[in-house]
Amino acid sequence: MHPPFQWSVTTDGVLLQKGNRHYSALKPVTLHWIDGHHKRQTLFKNYDNYRSDQGITVAACRITLSSGTVFVVEDRWSRSSEESQVLLERKVEVEAASGNELGFATEFTLRQEQCDTLENCDVWIPGIWYRQNEGVVANAFASVMTDKDYLFRETRAALPYVQLCSRDTWDSVTLCALAPVPSAGIKEDCGDELISRELQYGSLGINAAGKPGVRFCFPGSEGEKNYLDPKNAWAYRYHPVEKDVLHRYCLALHMACYHEPHAAMQQEWRHWFDFFQPILHRADLQKVYDIGTDLLDVYCQPYNHAMGLPFWCTVPEGTVCDLSFQMGFVGQQTMCAYHLLRSGIENAQESRVEKGKAIIDFWVSRSCEDGVLPRVWYDVFPPRFKQDYPTYTRTVTDGMEGVLLCYQYLRRERGETPLTWLRFVTDYGQWLCAHQNDDGSFYRAYQPDGTPVHKGCFNTSNTIRLLCNLYWETGEEAYRKAALQAGEYCYQASYEPISYIGGTADNDNTIDKEAGMLALYAFLALYDLTGDMRWVQAAQSAADFAETWTYCRAFEVRPGKGNAVFDRVDITGLSLIATGHSHCDVMMGYCAFDFYRLYLLTGDQHNLTFARFLLHNTRQTVDWSGKLGHVYPGLVEESGEVARQFHNGLGRWLPWCTIAEIETLSRLQEWFGNMDIDQLELHHEEMLRRNHVRGSSFLVLSPTKSH
Repeated sequence: MHPPFQWSVTTDGVLLQKGNRHYSALKPVTLHWIDGHHKRQTLFKNYDNYRSDQGITVAACRITLSSGTVFVVEDRWSRSSEESQVLLERKVEVEAASGNELGFATEFTLRQEQCDTLENCDVWIPGIWYRQNEGVVANAFASVMTDKDYLFRETRAALPYVQLCSRDTWDSVTLCALAPVPSAGIKEDCGDELISRELQYGSLGINAAGKPGVRFCFPGSEGEKNYLDPKNAWAYRYHPVEKDVLHRYCLALHMACYHEPHAAMQQEWRHWFDFFQPILHRADLQKVYDIGTDLLDVYCQPYNHAMGLPFWCTVPEGTVCDLSFQMGFVGQQTMCAYHLLRSGIENAQESRVEKGKAIIDFWVSRSCEDGVLPRVWYDVFPPRFKQDYPTYTRTVTDGMEGVLLCYQYLRRERGETPLTWLRFVTDYGQWLCAHQNDDGSFYRAYQPDGTPVHKGCFNTSNTIRLLCNLYWETGEEAYRKAALQAGEYCYQASYEPISYIGGTADNDNTIDKEAGMLALYAFLALYDLTGDMRWVQAAQSAADFAETWTYCRAFEVRPGKGNAVFDRVDITGLSLIATGHSHCDVMMGYCAFDFYRLYLLTGDQHNLTFARFLLHNTRQTVDWSGKLGHVYPGLVEESGEVARQFHNGLGRWLPWCTIAEIETLSRLQEWFGNMDIDQLELHHEEMLRRNHVRGSSFLVLSPTKSH
């Protein structure tokens, strides 16, 4: 039975109560202003009066500055239709302007009365702050837990809310910005102080001065760290002190009682996902696959006698700018080879088959020439592997998965068994088994001779799906044992504390989305290996974490730098990459298959909804419809920042971008017989039957059943 929820608004302040938890705003109006000397002033004010009628309380106060400037604040409080939730609609008017003040902002803070310090709380801001944010890089938001002020522009969050949880009871209070839909109106290159009526967005965060509380500031100042100009602690934002300035916003305050942190993260995110209900933008999935493989065919050529795809090209022009090959990770050479093989065989295009074979032959024959581990990045001019780039566990394991997949596919479709390919992968698998740490972990990066160069262990999850696939391929118990030991390490180091770190090889070892994605792959593979539902539970939590990085609310993004397409598509489906910056990409396009599997394993309808959302919305920025004007329709920009609402994109395509668009489609087709989840759900019982414990992560290995 849920504890009762009560709230009151009086001249003594605002009080919200759920069970034994109390949340208060004893002076609910905070006014910031700057005077003519650009000196910042702050005043905390209670309501002067209030009136209540039929569940709605209207409270107001008048603030008169010594200069004669007068502000009138009116707050309208009402109970939301959602359980344990109230709405605050604030309107601020400048009744009189003396001309002595340059700008103003207002703020609302709700504090948790039972928590004395932030150390006793966990915080969740999707894509920004996870629990105590342990493991983020030094320049990241909330990297210093001794700060008193934490404010972040709302558009930097995948959904605009901040959740504060007590670590002893897991009761939580959440503040969510509902309106206005964020609008910047002007380009913001200034990291210091900016005054404009165009700034119609807020910032959200935590006030840790005294009892910690959730807070919202309008317009959206950012600090004690900001991503506009790291040299400054603050990027202050104000409205001009003018009579007709528009200064209104709406907040929701949601109280909940959770039993543990996984539930707090999952259920609060889902609460707001359901509230915003992002529009589904359907894509022609077969066309996405076809133009993706067409693009791989265009760019896959022999460059200086080595077959591969360029490291990056411009979008939308398609100009090749970097001729180097990366085995896995962002280069995805071997997975490109698989899709060339697959599309070539399915469409009787033998030239694609030969290209795919040549890619694999290159890596098998060349990458281990000077070591026991492959070098993973090759320069075409001059023709040599990069000597200063280590063998990242993420990059080499990605590459090995592609090689094994190509071997299995050729064997199944044509009866060909290029054993040098298999031996290349098993040599790496045997090295993993021989060099696994005592606790089951592996290191982040090694030299080609096997010497570790980065002893972070969070990348252990990267190895597990490959080890499972090698066990299914060879039957060798060592692979199964290594996968399970690595899984136990990840269960304790990542799943239990909700700590997903270091998924990307080109960011610092920081909290990031891809660490959650790779853990999702790993835990699902361990379920397939064992049939043990504890791995499904772990996979669900990793999926919940990864999901919270995905933009699920649309807002305007104007052309800036890079490929300007957001006048024709929206940002939903893009996902933030890592803590420490606000760039986003299409990486979650990989995961529609995995969320659909989770749905079949758990019966959780949200997993189905999110799988469908990822399947379609992540493909908005690929030009399958022809409306984006890409020279090659399969081109898609790798990443960019949309948080400032003027697109700051890289204007680059890398091979991984296309693999992210097409891999999940091929896996759905392989496992279930169709790329489109809606079509699969017409035969739901059959899909449940097919979703049994399997012996392959990518392919059906025989015409009738997996082995």
